[in-house]
Amino acid sequence: MPHSDIHFEQTATAGLVTLDRPDALNALTMDMVLAFADQLSRWARDESVTHLLLCSSSPRAFCAGGDIKYARQLAISGDPAGAEPYFRAEYLADIALIEFGKPVIALCDGIVMGGGGGLAQHSQHIVMTETTRFAMPESAIGLFPDVGASLFLGRCPKSVARLMGMTGHVVGAADCLLLGLATAYVPSASLIDLKEKLLHCHVDQVYKIIKQFQIDTGQSLLSSQRQLIDHIFGDGSVESMRDRAAGLAENMPHNKLLGAIVKAFETRCPLSIKLFDRLLFETNDLTDPIAAIELDFHLALRMTKRADFAEGIRAVVLDKDQAPQWTPNSLEAVTETMLDAVFDRSGLPSLR
Repeated sequence: MPHSDIHFEQTATAGLVTLDRPDALNALTMDMVLAFADQLSRWARDESVTHLLLCSSSPRAFCAGGDIKYARQLAISGDPAGAEPYFRAEYLADIALIEFGKPVIALCDGIVMGGGGGLAQHSQHIVMTETTRFAMPESAIGLFPDVGASLFLGRCPKSVARLMGMTGHVVGAADCLLLGLATAYVPSASLIDLKEKLLHCHVDQVYKIIKQFQIDTGQSLLSSQRQLIDHIFGDGSVESMRDRAAGLAENMPHNKLLGAIVKAFETRCPLSIKLFDRLLFETNDLTDPIAAIELDFHLALRMTKRADFAEGIRAVVLDKDQAPQWTPNSLEAVTETMLDAVFDRSGLPSLR
């Protein structure tokens, strides 16, 4: 059955998935993720399909994430299940990608954030361009970096993982390559030609063809600031990280990264910030992305039932006043007991 926001076609031995909801930056609706998981299960069993391409119909965005407006509607609907059906569908789509068993190439032009980051990171070949903007910004809406981010951000140096997960810091392709969040850098103008070659190639040629289009990324912005990032986001309490950033910012008022970190600590959901720090600790020895997503599902069920989730989306996406009223409203007020309650998985349904 055709879907207006996501398209599937087979060319030669390649399956092609095109996200086509440009006005919403390809934010993933329930219909889109259900159709995606269903099609991948079909192609996984189809021997005539040897590899898969994920792309967008628009250069502005590969995918800006999940349909959080819809998830909010479910969360505040009064239905006891709340946002569970949406998150279940989204995470099962990620698992379908992880279990696909054939090479997947994600062509990541433009915005790659949240759930879009999940689609990219669970692919084997992650092609980014000079326009790519990658981030996991969920702490702004009272959620947390999910879709297995504890593993793919967790593979970064811990200080960088904390920077990205707590503050939603946006990075480009050069940083993603350095951090293992991208496998190739290709000019945006070359993506159409690259896609055509990948659609018509033998699966054994995929890596070689991508390499033909690769260019040098130039300087990583994060690497020039690593000393600063390591100092702020080293060991210690989250409060101490915030205080180190504030102290440095007074002496370095023109450092944009510092200013953004200080603002993030001031404006983002305190519980979300602390939750991600705890999540990195809890998953430190975890290597199975499916287990990470199953944990994310349970955390999402807890977090979306909190008032912060609806309030964050109201402030950032709906009213756009950028003035969420968080509960609790400071890092100091977020206790270990509160975090324990979110991580308590007893009584929660399984993902599948």
